[in-house]
Amino acid sequence: MKYSAKKLTAQYALTQAAYWMVFCGLYTFATVYLLSKGLTSSKIGIIVACGNLLGFVLQPYISGLADRFQNLTLHYLVEVLIGVMILAILLLLLLPDVFVLIFLLYVIADALLQVLQPLLNSLSIYYVNAGINVDFGIARGMGSLSFAVMSSVLGVMCDKFGANVSMISAILLLIAVFCLVLSMPVIKACDEQKRDKASNQSSKQKMGIVSFLMHYKRFSMVLFASVLVFIFHNMYNTYLIQVVKGIGGTSTQMGTALTIAAVCELPAMFGFSLIARKFSSAKLMIFATIVFSIKAFATYFAGNVFELYASMVLQMFSFAIITPASVYYVNEVMNEEHRYTGQALMVGTTTVSGVIGSLLGGFILEATNFHVMLLVGCFISVLGTILMMTFARNEKED
Repeated sequence: MKYSAKKLTAQYALTQAAYWMVFCGLYTFATVYLLSKGLTSSKIGIIVACGNLLGFVLQPYISGLADRFQNLTLHYLVEVLIGVMILAILLLLLLPDVFVLIFLLYVIADALLQVLQPLLNSLSIYYVNAGINVDFGIARGMGSLSFAVMSSVLGVMCDKFGANVSMISAILLLIAVFCLVLSMPVIKACDEQKRDKASNQSSKQKMGIVSFLMHYKRFSMVLFASVLVFIFHNMYNTYLIQVVKGIGGTSTQMGTALTIAAVCELPAMFGFSLIARKFSSAKLMIFATIVFSIKAFATYFAGNVFELYASMVLQMFSFAIITPASVYYVNEVMNEEHRYTGQALMVGTTTVSGVIGSLLGGFILEATNFHVMLLVGCFISVLGTILMMTFARNEKED
């Protein structure tokens, strides 16, 4: 059967859009929601960190299921995870505000949110490898645009109607993601090819995560560099409300800051397929990490909300570049049978950095102030940039 690349790109773009709106409500506004439950910064840091840590542990394992099991489709795996997430968030809203329940349910929802991301990224590669040119850059750009709109809307809605709005919106949008993935075709030729490869490799020893990292040594250092760069990014985003309020802002202005950042991502996201023709994915990742560090220091020196807004413009050359570049990079340097696992580990860098950033940021805020938190993040980001410049190469490690 012949499939329309334009139609599939549109469906995939809507899927990315809905996912990133879920991410905005469930993760970016997590601190706003958890503060409304009376939790301290350190407790919030522990909850978010545990969710990210569980997600990091589950990401390569669950994504590896799609690599290993012959009859398990990527689509079905995504649908099951979404169902569990909806249940967890629904219980979070309906059950009493007891710390243990909040902790368990939010950690589950957050972890599965992290697991879902590499699977959705792999969905585009699934179609590209089947000969259908689904444009990841355009789809991810739609994700950023939707995140921008959602950030603004949630900032206002949370101020007016309370923080529960963020979780209610997450449930509704997860239902949308479920329906969109359900509507996307499963390519029989791809799954038959996967079954043949699984059958051919059944007698071979399966590569565990440690063996995987030892085999792909340079890729492992790129992962470590990404973790360091994203520690600042995640720490800053997790405690953005404290930073904004520390310089005299409100939840609405936090939403505006996130909107500016997301809108600035759009040109790079939508034009990434053109950018990727001129520059290698490794060079783009190096460039993006350099700008990440510049943005970190710009944020540290921001003395008011408007200077903070200005620093958000650098999102165009940092997050907006490294996100699609990393997907291309994994597809280029990984052997085909390891690509889902590679995508999971690459996305896992933001997850594990979220663990460290949430814990470190929470404890620094409790002990000192947001200025110290930002300064520590700046120097960690610089170290990550140096490592990325040293190890990122577009070469397969056979």
